Amino acid sequence: MRIPRLRAALWTSTPDGTPSSDLAEVAVRVPPATIAPAASVIVPDGCMDLIVIDSRVVIAGADSSARTFSAPSTHGEATGSASVPAVAEPIVGLRFDPGVLPQLLATSAAELVDQVTPLDAVIGRRALGAGTFADDSASRLVSIAEALTSRVEFNHRPVELAMLLDVSADQQRSDIAEVAAQFAYSPRQLRRLSADWFGYGPKHLAKVLRWQAARAHIDAGRTRTAAAAAAGYADAAHLWRDEKSLLGL
Repeated sequence: MRIPRLRAALWTSTPDGTPSSDLAEVAVRVPPATIAPAASVIVPDGCMDLIVIDSRVVIAGADSSARTFSAPSTHGEATGSASVPAVAEPIVGLRFDPGVLPQLLATSAAELVDQVTPLDAVIGRRALGAGTFADDSASRLVSIAEALTSRVEFNHRPVELAMLLDVSADQQRSDIAEVAAQFAYSPRQLRRLSADWFGYGPKHLAKVLRWQAARAHIDAGRTRTAAAAAAGYADAAHLWRDEKSLLGL
Protein backbone atom coordinates (compact mmCIF):
# COMPACT_ATOMS: atom_id res chain seq x y z
CA MET A 1 0.00 0.00 0.00
CA ARG A 2 1.64 3.19 -1.22
CA ILE A 3 1.62 6.20 1.14
CA PRO A 4 2.59 9.15 -1.09
CA ARG A 5 2.97 11.71 1.70
CA LEU A 6 5.65 9.53 3.31
CA ARG A 7 7.28 8.51 0.01
CA ALA A 8 6.97 4.95 1.25
CA ALA A 9 4.97 1.74 0.92
CA LEU A 10 3.69 -0.62 3.59
CA TRP A 11 4.40 -4.31 3.10
CA THR A 12 3.80 -7.46 5.07
CA SER A 13 4.87 -11.07 4.78
CA THR A 14 4.92 -14.20 6.92
CA PRO A 15 7.93 -16.54 6.88
CA ASP A 16 6.12 -18.88 4.46
CA GLY A 17 5.42 -16.04 2.05
CA THR A 18 1.65 -15.75 2.56
CA PRO A 19 0.04 -12.35 3.15
CA SER A 20 -1.40 -11.53 6.54
CA SER A 21 -5.20 -11.68 6.62
CA ASP A 22 -5.52 -8.58 8.81
CA LEU A 23 -3.41 -6.59 6.35
CA ALA A 24 -4.92 -7.96 3.15
CA GLU A 25 -4.62 -4.65 1.31
CA VAL A 26 -0.93 -4.26 2.08
CA ALA A 27 1.38 -5.27 -0.73
CA VAL A 28 3.61 -8.27 -0.15
CA ARG A 29 6.94 -6.77 -1.11
CA VAL A 30 9.10 -9.90 -0.77
CA PRO A 31 8.41 -12.37 -3.61
CA PRO A 32 7.05 -15.64 -2.13
CA ALA A 33 9.46 -17.64 -4.30
CA THR A 34 12.38 -16.20 -2.33
CA ILE A 35 10.95 -17.07 1.09
CA ALA A 36 11.63 -20.24 3.04
CA PRO A 37 10.34 -21.06 6.55
CA ALA A 38 13.76 -20.36 8.06
CA ALA A 39 15.24 -17.74 5.74
CA SER A 40 14.64 -15.48 2.77
CA VAL A 41 16.91 -13.72 0.33
CA ILE A 42 16.72 -9.93 0.37
CA VAL A 43 17.97 -8.31 -2.82
CA PRO A 44 19.18 -4.71 -3.20
CA ASP A 45 16.70 -2.13 -4.48
CA GLY A 46 18.15 1.16 -3.22
CA CYS A 47 15.43 1.46 -0.57
CA MET A 48 15.53 1.41 3.21
CA ASP A 49 12.88 -0.01 5.54
CA LEU A 50 11.49 0.39 9.02
CA ILE A 51 10.41 -3.08 10.16
CA VAL A 52 8.62 -4.40 13.24
CA ILE A 53 10.44 -7.49 14.50
CA ASP A 54 9.34 -9.10 17.76
CA SER A 55 7.67 -5.81 18.85
CA ARG A 56 10.83 -3.83 18.14
CA VAL A 57 11.30 -1.38 15.28
CA VAL A 58 14.50 -1.78 13.30
CA ILE A 59 16.08 -0.03 10.33
CA ALA A 60 17.01 -2.32 7.44
CA GLY A 61 19.49 -1.42 4.74
CA ALA A 62 20.02 -0.14 2.29
CA ASP A 63 21.61 -3.31 0.91
CA SER A 64 24.53 -3.13 -1.49
CA SER A 65 24.16 -6.81 -2.40
CA ALA A 66 21.87 -9.73 -1.59
CA ARG A 67 21.80 -11.09 1.94
CA THR A 68 19.92 -13.74 3.88
CA PHE A 69 17.20 -12.64 6.28
CA SER A 70 17.19 -15.60 8.69
CA ALA A 71 14.76 -16.82 11.33
CA PRO A 72 16.45 -18.69 14.21
CA SER A 73 14.72 -21.30 16.34
CA THR A 74 14.30 -18.77 19.14
CA HIS A 75 13.61 -15.06 19.08
CA GLY A 76 16.84 -13.31 18.25
CA GLU A 77 18.12 -9.81 18.64
CA ALA A 78 17.98 -7.51 15.63
CA THR A 79 21.57 -7.13 14.50
CA GLY A 80 23.61 -7.06 11.36
CA SER A 81 22.74 -10.74 10.90
CA ALA A 82 19.09 -9.70 10.50
CA SER A 83 17.48 -12.37 12.70
CA VAL A 84 13.68 -12.49 12.79
CA PRO A 85 11.06 -14.30 14.90
CA ALA A 86 10.71 -17.99 14.07
CA VAL A 87 6.95 -17.95 14.63
CA ALA A 88 4.73 -17.51 11.58
CA GLU A 89 3.61 -14.01 12.47
CA PRO A 90 3.38 -11.28 9.83
CA ILE A 91 6.52 -9.25 9.37
CA VAL A 92 5.38 -5.69 8.70
CA GLY A 93 7.57 -3.02 7.19
CA LEU A 94 7.53 0.44 5.68
CA ARG A 95 9.77 0.73 2.63
CA PHE A 96 11.02 4.22 1.81
CA ASP A 97 12.07 5.45 -1.61
CA PRO A 98 15.84 5.81 -2.12
CA GLY A 99 17.24 8.81 -0.27
CA VAL A 100 14.25 9.38 2.04
CA LEU A 101 14.78 7.56 5.35
CA PRO A 102 18.33 8.81 6.12
CA GLN A 103 16.95 12.35 6.01
CA LEU A 104 14.18 11.51 8.44
CA LEU A 105 16.70 9.90 10.78
CA ALA A 106 19.24 12.73 10.36
CA THR A 107 21.83 10.01 9.82
CA SER A 108 24.18 9.18 6.98
CA ALA A 109 23.00 6.13 5.04
CA ALA A 110 26.63 5.00 4.96
CA GLU A 111 26.31 4.21 8.67
CA LEU A 112 23.32 1.93 8.05
CA VAL A 113 24.15 0.18 4.78
CA ASP A 114 24.11 -3.65 4.85
CA GLN A 115 22.91 -3.67 8.47
CA VAL A 116 19.77 -4.11 10.54
CA THR A 117 19.89 -1.54 13.34
CA PRO A 118 17.43 -0.91 16.21
CA LEU A 119 15.65 2.41 15.66
CA ASP A 120 16.27 3.31 19.30
CA ALA A 121 20.01 3.13 18.73
CA VAL A 122 19.80 5.81 16.05
CA ILE A 123 17.22 8.31 17.34
CA GLY A 124 16.92 7.45 21.04
CA ARG A 125 13.97 6.09 22.99
CA ARG A 126 12.44 9.47 23.82
CA ALA A 127 12.69 11.03 20.39
CA LEU A 128 9.17 10.01 19.35
CA GLY A 129 5.79 10.75 20.88
CA ALA A 130 3.58 8.30 22.75
CA GLY A 131 1.33 7.89 19.70
CA THR A 132 4.08 5.98 17.92
CA PHE A 133 3.65 2.94 20.16
CA ALA A 134 0.35 1.63 18.78
CA ASP A 135 -0.30 -2.09 19.11
CA ASP A 136 -0.98 -2.47 15.39
CA SER A 137 2.38 -2.73 13.62
CA ALA A 138 1.31 -0.95 10.44
CA SER A 139 -0.21 1.97 12.36
CA ARG A 140 2.87 2.13 14.55
CA LEU A 141 5.22 2.39 11.56
CA VAL A 142 3.11 5.05 9.87
CA SER A 143 2.96 7.07 13.10
CA ILE A 144 6.73 6.83 13.51
CA ALA A 145 7.31 7.93 9.92
CA GLU A 146 4.92 10.87 10.29
CA ALA A 147 6.63 11.92 13.52
CA LEU A 148 10.03 11.75 11.83
CA THR A 149 8.76 13.65 8.79
CA SER A 150 7.41 16.47 10.95
CA ARG A 151 10.88 17.11 12.39
CA VAL A 152 12.78 17.74 9.16
CA GLU A 153 12.76 20.10 6.20
CA PHE A 154 12.75 17.59 3.39
CA ASN A 155 15.46 17.81 0.74
CA HIS A 156 14.13 16.64 -2.62
CA ARG A 157 17.54 16.34 -4.25
CA PRO A 158 18.24 12.74 -3.16
CA VAL A 159 14.90 11.60 -4.60
CA GLU A 160 15.49 13.58 -7.80
CA LEU A 161 18.98 12.11 -8.13
CA ALA A 162 17.69 8.56 -7.72
CA MET A 163 15.06 9.21 -10.37
CA LEU A 164 17.64 10.66 -12.75
CA LEU A 165 20.02 7.75 -12.22
CA ASP A 166 17.15 5.36 -12.84
CA VAL A 167 16.29 7.04 -16.15
CA SER A 168 19.96 7.43 -17.13
CA ALA A 169 20.66 3.75 -16.51
CA ASP A 170 17.59 2.80 -18.52
CA GLN A 171 18.93 4.83 -21.43
CA GLN A 172 22.55 3.67 -20.98
CA ARG A 173 23.58 7.24 -20.08
CA SER A 174 24.76 6.83 -16.50
CA ASP A 175 27.87 8.98 -16.93
CA ILE A 176 28.47 10.28 -13.42
CA ALA A 177 30.11 13.53 -14.55
CA GLU A 178 27.05 14.39 -16.63
CA VAL A 179 24.68 13.50 -13.80
CA ALA A 180 26.74 15.57 -11.33
CA ALA A 181 26.71 18.56 -13.68
CA GLN A 182 22.91 18.53 -13.80
CA PHE A 183 22.91 19.10 -10.03
CA ALA A 184 25.80 21.60 -10.14
CA TYR A 185 28.04 19.15 -8.26
CA SER A 186 31.48 17.87 -9.04
CA PRO A 187 31.75 14.07 -9.45
CA ARG A 188 33.55 13.94 -6.10
CA GLN A 189 30.75 15.87 -4.36
CA LEU A 190 28.17 13.60 -5.95
CA ARG A 191 29.93 10.46 -4.71
CA ARG A 192 30.14 11.86 -1.16
CA LEU A 193 26.52 12.97 -1.10
CA SER A 194 25.35 9.71 -2.64
CA ALA A 195 27.04 7.77 0.17
CA ASP A 196 25.22 9.96 2.71
CA TRP A 197 21.87 9.70 0.93
CA PHE A 198 21.86 6.10 -0.28
CA GLY A 199 24.69 4.26 1.47
CA TYR A 200 26.77 3.80 -1.67
CA GLY A 201 27.96 5.68 -4.73
CA PRO A 202 25.90 6.82 -7.72
CA LYS A 203 27.29 4.16 -10.04
CA HIS A 204 26.27 1.38 -7.69
CA LEU A 205 22.83 2.90 -7.18
CA ALA A 206 22.36 3.11 -10.97
CA LYS A 207 23.43 -0.53 -11.22
CA VAL A 208 20.89 -1.57 -8.58
CA LEU A 209 18.05 0.44 -10.14
CA ARG A 210 18.74 -0.87 -13.64
CA TRP A 211 18.77 -4.46 -12.39
CA GLN A 212 15.48 -3.89 -10.58
CA ALA A 213 14.02 -2.50 -13.82
CA ALA A 214 15.11 -5.64 -15.66
CA ARG A 215 13.55 -7.83 -12.95
CA ALA A 216 10.26 -5.97 -13.35
CA HIS A 217 10.28 -6.67 -17.09
CA ILE A 218 11.06 -10.35 -16.48
CA ASP A 219 8.29 -10.60 -13.87
CA ALA A 220 5.94 -9.12 -16.46
CA GLY A 221 6.69 -12.06 -18.77
CA ARG A 222 9.38 -10.68 -21.05
CA THR A 223 12.39 -12.77 -22.03
CA ARG A 224 15.72 -11.96 -20.41
CA THR A 225 17.01 -10.64 -23.72
CA ALA A 226 14.02 -8.32 -24.12
CA ALA A 227 14.18 -7.30 -20.45
CA ALA A 228 17.89 -6.50 -20.75
CA ALA A 229 17.28 -4.29 -23.77
CA ALA A 230 14.33 -2.51 -22.14
CA ALA A 231 16.34 -1.81 -18.98
CA GLY A 232 19.30 -0.35 -20.87
CA TYR A 233 21.75 -3.26 -20.81
CA ALA A 234 24.04 -3.87 -23.76
CA ASP A 235 22.81 -7.45 -23.94
CA ALA A 236 21.55 -10.33 -21.79
CA ALA A 237 25.13 -11.22 -20.83
CA HIS A 238 25.56 -7.73 -19.37
CA LEU A 239 22.42 -8.26 -17.30
CA TRP A 240 23.73 -11.62 -16.11
CA ARG A 241 27.07 -10.11 -15.03
CA ASP A 242 25.35 -7.43 -12.96
CA GLU A 243 22.95 -9.99 -11.53
CA LYS A 244 25.79 -12.27 -10.42
CA SER A 245 27.57 -9.32 -8.84
CA LEU A 246 24.53 -8.10 -6.90
CA LEU A 247 23.45 -11.59 -5.81
CA GLY A 248 26.97 -12.64 -4.84
CA LEU A 249 26.95 -15.63 -7.21
